[in-house]
Amino acid sequence: MATRVDSDFLELQKALAGEYSLERELGRGGMGIVYLAREVQLNRLVAIKVLPSGLAERPGLREQFVREARMAASLSHPNIVPIHRVGEAGPFAFFVMAYVDGESLGERLRLRGPLSPTAATRMLREVAWALAYAHGRGVVHRDVKPDNILLEAATGRALVTDFGIALGGDDGESGASGRVMGTAQFMSPEQATGGAIDGRSDLYALGIVGYLAISGRLPFDADNLTALLSKQVTEPAPPLSRHVPGLPRTLASTIDRCLRKEPAERFSTGEALADALEEAPIARTQLPPPLRVWLRASDPLRPLYLMWSSIFFVGTLSELRRGDWPITLSIMLLPLIPSITFHARKLRRVLGAGYTLPDVQHAVKLWQAEKREELAFERDGELPQGLKVLRVATLGFAGLFALLVTGVIDPYELVRWIPTTISYRILAKVAVVAPALLAGVSAVASHALGVPYLPRDLRRRLTGGVRSWFWNSRAGAMVTRLLTPKRRQRLPSADYRPTEMALGLAVDELFDALPKSYRIHLAELPEVVRRLEAHAAACRVRVGELEALDVSDSTALSDELSRARKSLGESVAALEAIRLDLLRLHGGETDLRPITSVLEASQQLGVELGRLTSAQREVDRIAPDRVVATPA
Repeated sequence: MATRVDSDFLELQKALAGEYSLERELGRGGMGIVYLAREVQLNRLVAIKVLPSGLAERPGLREQFVREARMAASLSHPNIVPIHRVGEAGPFAFFVMAYVDGESLGERLRLRGPLSPTAATRMLREVAWALAYAHGRGVVHRDVKPDNILLEAATGRALVTDFGIALGGDDGESGASGRVMGTAQFMSPEQATGGAIDGRSDLYALGIVGYLAISGRLPFDADNLTALLSKQVTEPAPPLSRHVPGLPRTLASTIDRCLRKEPAERFSTGEALADALEEAPIARTQLPPPLRVWLRASDPLRPLYLMWSSIFFVGTLSELRRGDWPITLSIMLLPLIPSITFHARKLRRVLGAGYTLPDVQHAVKLWQAEKREELAFERDGELPQGLKVLRVATLGFAGLFALLVTGVIDPYELVRWIPTTISYRILAKVAVVAPALLAGVSAVASHALGVPYLPRDLRRRLTGGVRSWFWNSRAGAMVTRLLTPKRRQRLPSADYRPTEMALGLAVDELFDALPKSYRIHLAELPEVVRRLEAHAAACRVRVGELEALDVSDSTALSDELSRARKSLGESVAALEAIRLDLLRLHGGETDLRPITSVLEASQQLGVELGRLTSAQREVDRIAPDRVVATPA
């Protein structure tokens, strides 16, 4: 935000000279301006909210501002922005609070769209704790909304700020003040009618915040204030799951309960709300830092490579008709060499740290699931018509250009019907260049406006597809073998690995260390182990999906959860049995009959589990809405 230097800025700086050095304006609202400043004595950044001199002259407003600032300063909680000082200087009333390096939830939603269920759950719990603390001290915020929730950049912690119209404390104000104050979109029914309010009114507002943060839309909206307040008072909120299919039922039902019209039907306290959210099983496995760094690695020269390749891509298309395209194509692909080298170095470091191909495959799988989950909450279907037209224009001009330069469409045939004195040869060249220029301009505009080139559902299917295919192919296995250094570190911890993955790796190591004659006799073992691992992983995902739902009121879902847990246990038990028999062989046992029997039983189990998995896929294909949830 650009620095706004106005008379208030200059006068306030003069009044606070020697104590605080104002740097820039952070924002402004109906009850004040917030500046970023540096506290001179302690040499720290702070935020100063000031009541402008024009407002301070209104009768009683200055006293109200100072009183409410002192009330907020009495609150000390990790999820409430602390206030260091409340004071008056000349015509100004102000208070100094901690500067939170980050952004408001409102800014986060406007810039990058809805939060994932995991991020939303954390934010809601932390805000609920902060409100519970304030309510316990008799303070009702009355203006809980995304712009009054700050997200710390370094930690992601949510902090509540701006108790500017808070009610309670030691000022003796009644909960039935009769005044309607707050933000209409986040106002509880009792607050909208000027009735008596308590902490449950803030929880209603927090429910709307959660609704917006997850779905990207408000439960109530209208063209004018009166109609909006009427909806807040009389209309039931539409269920959140209607707008966000696949949302864990615990999270959806918690937010829906916050939006009940009767305060008695909501959560009684912020602690109760936070406890309800704690039960939502949506936490993901945390990957170790080396794998996370590898997944996010991006070659800094990538823009240069793309520009180079784009130039020669056009040349390749134009040479297709003459047969001279192989040389141009080779030049176009030259940037692949340094790019591949960059990513190979990154992968070699990961493998040298003790990680293996299954670790890489597992990391890619989690990364792909996370990216697809994020795309699931994009509001692609709500793009304005103009932006949809821009996307179609970008793809249309690019396609037309490709057809022209490859000769599929003859540019002379395209322009020969135009009556003109200009040479048709020139017009034909213009007909080729114009779509390229238009495609470039519309592509730049699409990028600047954040318009995706492909529909959301198609992007979800394509996201990570090539990466996942490569690392699960023979080519990925070969690359991993080539890049694995001879001297590798031992992993300090492998807690992130699912049990079936850890057992599979242990079996692989034991099998590779067997004498060659044993390995020939047990040649089918690696394939059986891979199959059991895959079934166990599929069962684990299914268990996570079902546990994310409330299955207590559905016998069919409860039975299915039991079957999925049983299949998971059987797969892991079979892997464990194979590992134990291999350990016996390494311990000097020479009889292969026990492990052969175990392999036969495991193979049969794998076939049965395979049938179950195929049957489940068929059920999901026929009735996709029967069980829909994000993977745990």
